[in-house]
Amino acid sequence: MNEDILSRAKAWQEKLGLDHYVLERSHIFSETNLNNRTSYILSLELFPTEEASEEHEDFNPAGTASLDIDFHTNKLRRIIFVNGVSFANEHSLPTPEIENVIEWVEEVTDMMFGRQFKLVYEGDREYRFQATVDNMEVAPTGEIEVRFNDTNQLTMFSIDGLFPTEDEVEWEPFSLTRDDITEEIQDHFSFLEAPIEEEEKWLPIWQVNEFYIRNDQSEIILPESILTLDTYHQLNRVIKWDNTSTKEFSLKDLELSTEISYEDAVHKVIVQPISQNELTLALEETKDFLSQFYPNDSGKWTATGMYPEKNYIFVELEGETFKAFKRKLKVIINREDFTTVNYWDSQFLLDMFNDYKEKDQVSVTKEEAFSKIVGTIEVIPVYVKNAKSESYQLCGRVSCNYVVNAATGDLIDKNEL
Repeated sequence: MNEDILSRAKAWQEKLGLDHYVLERSHIFSETNLNNRTSYILSLELFPTEEASEEHEDFNPAGTASLDIDFHTNKLRRIIFVNGVSFANEHSLPTPEIENVIEWVEEVTDMMFGRQFKLVYEGDREYRFQATVDNMEVAPTGEIEVRFNDTNQLTMFSIDGLFPTEDEVEWEPFSLTRDDITEEIQDHFSFLEAPIEEEEKWLPIWQVNEFYIRNDQSEIILPESILTLDTYHQLNRVIKWDNTSTKEFSLKDLELSTEISYEDAVHKVIVQPISQNELTLALEETKDFLSQFYPNDSGKWTATGMYPEKNYIFVELEGETFKAFKRKLKVIINREDFTTVNYWDSQFLLDMFNDYKEKDQVSVTKEEAFSKIVGTIEVIPVYVKNAKSESYQLCGRVSCNYVVNAATGDLIDKNEL
């Protein structure tokens, strides 16, 4: 095994009190985070000493310590003890008292409680923290989770997402109120039919579609746009054809493992963005594929986006709307020869609702529904990452925990749907 990996594993064994463990396996993976950057993760699997001599090709025995370490910063990203069993040295890891947990999280993350993360959930031997800047929410956010077993041993720690620092934030006083943006809220107040699984029926509702608005009201930001990667191409191309393609298609299994070599991690090898020529070729291949597999659908599919992953290009398409859902399709294209290797169609999910009863008659107008729900709409200050820079700008997140039954006019808690 690579000497550098062995050295890192030994250092983490000492730091986490894993004296009764032996390094069994290691892998390196690449991942693109919400900051549009590629991270390289060193995954270490350490077996309890008494299990190290046994054959465990396809599974990890109880007590295995699985660690994820950022390859370049050497920070701990995750530790999981399999089946909630730990053989770590006593007193090497925190006990479940909240003060001990916070102190330990601060130590392993180099972040300060209350300034970069805050407690959002405290359960039975379980804690969840969320990214914050001086106790204010950020988007996209980061999460930290810590769990303990019945004997008060730490069995899981994970940190994911983004945790901005104060110098990345453009400070300003929050001034938005609900009354200031009533028109914008009404623009995002819409009707849909929601599936009620227990009753197997469609419920007509009026709801507020969550959005962000700049503190100066200069821009509306949709939640999905915050999570869009730099390598993602936004599209709006209706796919049409006159004749069915005669091209032969041979669908194959995908190889989407993100495991990379030690050398690639050292040199920070990344997936290259899609060029304009590749975009054109991928759309042409998508048209040929659709014309064969969906011959009667010319003009019914719209290419909405395209992104690279491993050695493939994924083309995302939307079809006709069914109740609350858009039919979605992904065409997966080999990036080397631009042949379709596979596809995914959401129709099988939509078919689950075929036997649902039709909705009750709508009797509540949009204006009536809005007057009922407006008092429950929240405008919460959130620092939102600017897609064009590394800074975070103050916005109001407009959301609502309720919907209006469009048949009866009753307010319904979303958690009850």
